Amino acid sequence: MTMLFGLLGCKAKAKKDFVFDEFKSQIEKYGMRIDSFDETELIYISQGETTLKVSLDNVRKNYERDKDTSHISDLVQTLISNSLELPSKWTDVQNDIYISLFPNYYEFADSLHSKVTDEFSKVYIHSGQGKLTWITPDDLKKWNITEADLDKQANQNADKLLAVTPISFDTIENRKVGLIEVEHTSLKPALLFAPSMKEKVKKDFGFPFYAVIPVRDFCYIFSEKDFNFFSARIGQIVIDEYKKSGYPITTEILKFTDKEVKAVGKYPVK
Repeated sequence: MTMLFGLLGCKAKAKKDFVFDEFKSQIEKYGMRIDSFDETELIYISQGETTLKVSLDNVRKNYERDKDTSHISDLVQTLISNSLELPSKWTDVQNDIYISLFPNYYEFADSLHSKVTDEFSKVYIHSGQGKLTWITPDDLKKWNITEADLDKQANQNADKLLAVTPISFDTIENRKVGLIEVEHTSLKPALLFAPSMKEKVKKDFGFPFYAVIPVRDFCYIFSEKDFNFFSARIGQIVIDEYKKSGYPITTEILKFTDKEVKAVGKYPVK
């Protein structure tokens, strides 16, 4: 099995490359090593029967923006978590089951996921100790549950998290735009899909509502009556967030209704 981490393209440059050198140093501390690079400049790392294809492009973007080495450590921890088996008892994991969002160019392999739009999918994950571990059919067999059970639990956990998560808002010309203030930012846009979100936003934004989620840790919410106002003003913000982040999702404008989540427009990325 091969799993892809990050966007296309990674190069071990002859000149000094701090991000690459730090990444290589960290994985070697955990007994992993780089096997090779392919013609697309992806890094190959063998891990048992699994081959990891890794790109450092996203990490470089985030490091150049923040000068924070935790972006490198986060990727290393993701690789490590992929090699670890989740606990065998459902009761030990069920309270940490969620969905997260990833662009469709990811290689999902056998991980449980479902397409939301042409741009991104929701992936079932276990969130624990700062790591997101993708869930597979083998995990369901181990836990003796169905995919419907998994989805139900993810929804219940999302509702619990949403209940203690404030939605703040800015006011622009007497119109509200909402922001989700969740501690675990990797789950921020996923809370938009919580069943109780309808009731959470109804007072301030009505229902249906619209949202943009250009990256994993950023989203805007706005009302149907303010669609024309905000859709004409937030495009550059959405594009800038999407282009500068290592965790892009989509530049689509999404409409959330009782029946579906659908893209009603898309800001072009040049």
